[in-house]
Amino acid sequence: MTRWDALTTICGDLRAGLLGGQREVERGVPWELIIEVSSFHYVTPTLAWCLSDDATVPSDVRDYFAAMASLNSERNERMLATLARTTSILNAIDIEPVLLKGAAYLVEGIYPEPGLRILGDIDILIPRDRGATAVAALRAAGFGEMLSDVVPPPSHHHLPTLHDPVTGTGVELHTDVMSRAPDAVIATSWFCEMTRPAVFRDGRVRLPDPTRNLAHAIFHGEIFHSNYAAKKTQLRYLLDVAMLRKRHGPAIDWNDIDRRFGAAGVGEVLATHLAFAAALLGQPAPTLSHGPREGALAELCGTESRDSFASQIERLKGACDWLLTEWGRVIASRDRIQAELERTVAAHAQAESERAEATRALDLVRASRSWRFTAPLRAILGASRRWRQ
Repeated sequence: MTRWDALTTICGDLRAGLLGGQREVERGVPWELIIEVSSFHYVTPTLAWCLSDDATVPSDVRDYFAAMASLNSERNERMLATLARTTSILNAIDIEPVLLKGAAYLVEGIYPEPGLRILGDIDILIPRDRGATAVAALRAAGFGEMLSDVVPPPSHHHLPTLHDPVTGTGVELHTDVMSRAPDAVIATSWFCEMTRPAVFRDGRVRLPDPTRNLAHAIFHGEIFHSNYAAKKTQLRYLLDVAMLRKRHGPAIDWNDIDRRFGAAGVGEVLATHLAFAAALLGQPAPTLSHGPREGALAELCGTESRDSFASQIERLKGACDWLLTEWGRVIASRDRIQAELERTVAAHAQAESERAEATRALDLVRASRSWRFTAPLRAILGASRRWRQ
């Protein structure tokens, strides 16, 4: 049995538990592999919920799934408490945050229970011109950065992560969804056009329009996180899109999504993601202007069947090699600049020395007896030149 067999088995269970499909009677895949693959794809709590009434699950596996589901439910409750605190602080300065990604899915309730979806942090969108005010308000309430946080560059679409002093949950204040460019696939202005007001624990928030939310989910997983380029997918993101489609099916404007992805030259990415959803989760793909990448499912099977840890180590080694190469270039460039600076400093010092020597020589000439004796003659010569002019 391979990881691909485990993945397709997990997809069958998710499809049966969440999307109305039929569960396989005979699995045939070791539970250890099922657990490893579900963890790798961040769907263990979701799988646990789908298998909660399956009598064929061994007792030790059932206990493991129950523990994972319970722990993630507790974690998500802490994260939602942070979202409520953040919303209250922002509402007090007249900001209604737009919820993004996992936070939006949980508040909107696209999963049957809030503990089914693993979250990394809380992502919310605020007006670009209110960023400094929002950060100041959260800092005043005790939110702060951690030394381990990676500080995003100034052009990044979210500000440095702030952490709730009560729960430790990270909050990312986004001032752009992905890009401010109006022709981008996920342009901030387009994304914000049709947000919906909602109430979350007495706080005022806004939820994305289903079409824009779904487009963002696909773009974020396939392009921003480079899953498409790596010829793989992450089941968590695939399931997010599937649940959005289940919840909002007729309200999703596929023509708009297709047009935006196609205009940006990534129509094949959209089609490939939806082809994966059809093959793995049983959701038929809508009619699009582009087809999926040729052989994409076979490539995904090959990528998924490789040992995940070995492939991760290979990627890390490749990244380290690239970083070492770039570091070598930086060092060589630094050495060249240092050598040039030293040459410039030496040339400047030499010029200063020559100037000082010339100044001393001129001072000696002006202080000499012959210079004083010839002063009248120089005056006469100067007057003669002026008279001739």
